[in-house]
Amino acid sequence: MYATSAEQRAGIMVAVITGGRPALKDRPTRRFLPQLQAAGLGDICWMVSDHEAATYERDEHELVPYSREWAVDYARDHWMRPEPVNEGAFLGAFTGREAACLEAERRGYWGVLQLDDNVIRLALSLSSRSSAAVVKDYGGLGWFADLSAAVILGTNARTAGPQLMSVVDKTAPRLARPGFPYSVFIEQVGEGREPWWGPYEDDITHSFQYGDRADGATAAVLPRITYAKEGKSNTGMRAKYDHTRSQQLQRLLPQGAKVGVRKSKSNGMGGPRVFHTMTSGAIRNPVRVKDPELIQRAADSLQAAHIDFHALEKHNNRIKVREAAAKLRAAS
Repeated sequence: MYATSAEQRAGIMVAVITGGRPALKDRPTRRFLPQLQAAGLGDICWMVSDHEAATYERDEHELVPYSREWAVDYARDHWMRPEPVNEGAFLGAFTGREAACLEAERRGYWGVLQLDDNVIRLALSLSSRSSAAVVKDYGGLGWFADLSAAVILGTNARTAGPQLMSVVDKTAPRLARPGFPYSVFIEQVGEGREPWWGPYEDDITHSFQYGDRADGATAAVLPRITYAKEGKSNTGMRAKYDHTRSQQLQRLLPQGAKVGVRKSKSNGMGGPRVFHTMTSGAIRNPVRVKDPELIQRAADSLQAAHIDFHALEKHNNRIKVREAAAKLRAAS
C-alpha cells in the first residue's frame, strides 16, 4: 500500500507544534496520531515552549519543551516584523518549528513531519464523506505522510505536504506541484535545511526560502490530498493574529502575495481582517523527479484511491437518491 519503505518512514520524527491549548480536547490532531504509528512513524511528540509545559495535559506521546529564553534569542536573529523583539513578544510557531527541526536532527532522523495541533479532517481533493472514508481506509495521516515523504525523497522538494482544503487549485491533476505546504508537511532536515523566520506566515516565507534557491530545490504541495483545520475557536496562536500578518507578508514578498480586506474586524479586536492569496507561479523552481520508480508508486497509490473514491461516491449517491425518492412517495 505504501510507496516508501518501512525504513524510510521510520526515519521521520513527528512533531505537533502547539501553544495556548493545554487541554487535549482542544488539540484535535491527536485523533490522527494512531494512523501515523500504524504507518511506522513511532516517534511522536508535542513541541511546546517550556513556560507553558507545566500546564499541558499529557497523553502517551512525549511532551518536548523548548526554552523560551532560547526562542527569544533565536527570534532576535530571525525576525521579520518592523518592531524589535522583546521578552514578552508573541513569537508564533516559527521558533517551535525550528526547535522541531533541531530535535529531529539531534535524534538522527532525515525528516520531520510538522503538524499544527488543530487538524480536524483529511480527504481527497473532492471533499465528502466518501472521500474521507477512502483516505481512512488507505491509512489516513500515515498515508499522507507516505506520499509526502515520497515526493521529498523522489524529487528536488525539501518540504512537501497535502493542500489546505480551502485552497482552490485550478492546475491540472498531478501528484505534486510547487507551492506552500503548511500545517501538515514533512521537511528534510540536516545539511541544506533552511532556518525558520517569523513570527507571522512563517510557513509561507519558508517555502519561498526553498523555492527560490539557486541550487534548484523547491517546496511542494500534493493537491489531490487535503486537510482542514478547526476554525471557530479563539484558542492557541490564533488569538494573537491580526491584520498585520498579511500586510507584512506582502511587504516582504510583493512578487508572491496579494492582500485584500474581506472583513471589518479581526478576531473581535477591532482592526480590519486582511486576507492574503498567493499568486500562481510564486514558487519559481519546478518540481523535478529524481527517482521515477518511487514517484510512480506514489502516483499509483493516489490514483487507486481516487478510483475507489469515485466508486464509493457513486454508490452512496445512488443510496441518497433512492432514500429521497422514497420520502417523496411517502409524502404524496
